[in-house]
Amino acid sequence: MNRVIRGIVKSYDRKTGKGLIVVDGEAVPVDLIGSRDVRLAVGVQVVFQKIHRPDGVFASDVRVIQQVLE
Repeated sequence: MNRVIRGIVKSYDRKTGKGLIVVDGEAVPVDLIGSRDVRLAVGVQVVFQKIHRPDGVFASDVRVIQQVLE
């Protein structure tokens, strides 16, 4: 069973669905596949699992746990 990791969205491009989630100073890439088509935003707290793909480690099964207050 994969470990659930908590992080914060550092960057996210709504057009491409690509971004970075920061965990303990490490940036983990995320895309629409990993985010399950959930549109993220900078500063949102999320939980996810890391998966290994041919092109590197990515966030998978991303779920929002706290939205950014505007």
